[in-house]
Amino acid sequence: MRISNLKYIILVIIVLSSCHKGTDTPPVQPPPPLNPPCIISKISQVNSGVGTEYCLTATYENDTIPTGLVIYDSVNKKKNFEAHFNYITPDSIRLDQYQYFKLDARKRVIRFVTKSDMTDPQNSDNYKFEYTYNDEGYLATKILYINGSKDTSLSTTYTYENNLMRKCVMTAVSSGNLTVLESNLEYDNSIEINNWIYTFPDAIEGYMYFTVLNFGNRPSHPLTQVVTKIFDPPSMTLLDTWTTNYRNYQVDQNGFVLSGEADGDLQQGIATFYGKTVFDYNCW
Repeated sequence: MRISNLKYIILVIIVLSSCHKGTDTPPVQPPPPLNPPCIISKISQVNSGVGTEYCLTATYENDTIPTGLVIYDSVNKKKNFEAHFNYITPDSIRLDQYQYFKLDARKRVIRFVTKSDMTDPQNSDNYKFEYTYNDEGYLATKILYINGSKDTSLSTTYTYENNLMRKCVMTAVSSGNLTVLESNLEYDNSIEINNWIYTFPDAIEGYMYFTVLNFGNRPSHPLTQVVTKIFDPPSMTLLDTWTTNYRNYQVDQNGFVLSGEADGDLQQGIATFYGKTVFDYNCW
């Protein structure tokens, strides 16, 4: 499995400004569920066959409103991540003093304010991600602004065919629109699925949030392969290639994916799905 770290590569590529942006006004009604009657509540890696090695668990209020996420490493017996969603206004979710999500009228995420390194937030750069959606309701672009600059640092474009994302291209706009990441995705069109995980290979801002929050329509077919190439923009040298194959899906009669297998390289933006993975749902 490849070990190149996408966040580290991007931080090396971008020359960050030293200025700091001002404090955004945080954008108490929680959003409705995305697609009832079932939403993902747990994602577990069970590669050993004797138990869960890694587990992402989502908690909900009234069965449908996401209130928190926990990632637990059962092998090392430690909690790797925890987040609590506080619904401050009808169009915002506050995580802590540094991070919040802004929502549109359809309760889709249109902004995520965070830090480049949440292990040392006071000395980290300010990140603002902006999301836009196409007419069909799928995520179309993602733009990253750093330290309050109005100039785009990174921009990602998602290309769809028959409402399935086929290509994801991230460019370093501030460095002359040079390519940083390029992914190509393939799907099993013979299997229809409902309300599964998002398949964005570039989710450096936190793949875990894509589990429960609304980033537009989700894929209607499961993955069969993702190939992601990482480039050094100035030289356009290929730094790494992550090739992942997906297979052996178990899908119930309602189209909910119960399990699947992924091998090859870890897709860091889709890190909730690697090895043998089991999906549990909250249904009502």
